[in-house]
Amino acid sequence: MDNLLNSENVVMDIIKFQLGLKVEKIIESTEKSPDFLIQCGEYKYLIELKSKFTKKEFLKYRDEELLSGKIFEESNPAGRKIPISRVVESACKQLKKSRTKADFKLVWLYAKGHHPDFQIDDFESTLYGREYIADWGDNKPLIYCYYFGNSDFYFHRYILDGAIVSDDQEMKLCLNTLSPRYREFKKSKLRQSFRDGVIDPIEDEINGEAFSVDPEFDRNHGDVIDYLTKKYNLKRPMKMDMQQLSGTMCLPKK
Repeated sequence: MDNLLNSENVVMDIIKFQLGLKVEKIIESTEKSPDFLIQCGEYKYLIELKSKFTKKEFLKYRDEELLSGKIFEESNPAGRKIPISRVVESACKQLKKSRTKADFKLVWLYAKGHHPDFQIDDFESTLYGREYIADWGDNKPLIYCYYFGNSDFYFHRYILDGAIVSDDQEMKLCLNTLSPRYREFKKSKLRQSFRDGVIDPIEDEINGEAFSVDPEFDRNHGDVIDYLTKKYNLKRPMKMDMQQLSGTMCLPKK
């Protein structure tokens, strides 16, 4: 509970002092409700905060290994994570049931684990169904492909207008380009308050910085790689499965 309250206080300070927006904490009733209501300009924004911590059992095991003098190695597949998807689904249920009226609804995913940079990457991959694509026939660098796989923004497109992903050092606003309110939200003051800290797959695609699979594409009757090959005139594209690797060790005090 203390960790949750600390996260809420930090987020409220960010909204007020870094984004310069008016925010109020929503008082919970007998049912779970979203955490914050932001009001700026002509719009109101409903936000549900979800903090993701590393399990205490894992941290205890890691500390035991480090104190024994071992190098603690970790290897995890990057990409969409089912536990994160469940967290997003829970947030959407709270946003949907809320009696507080708002123009836009968002989930705030706060990385509080021991590798927050890995968590943020997983947040974004889960929201967007994002994967890396390499075109071996053209010597092009790896490039993101949005909506390549299952996407929480697609599943919850009629509820979620976007998401804020953050750790203790940075934050980004992820726009749900599949929301029917996308264009209106894109022009809002909340989006403007993030300046360049915004992920917008439509803009990235226009600028040649990413690929994107259109929502009309039927994955049950078509191959995504074949679709990308035709859409972007690729030669030998391949989805690259990435890994998150880390090694940690304890150093003696001098």
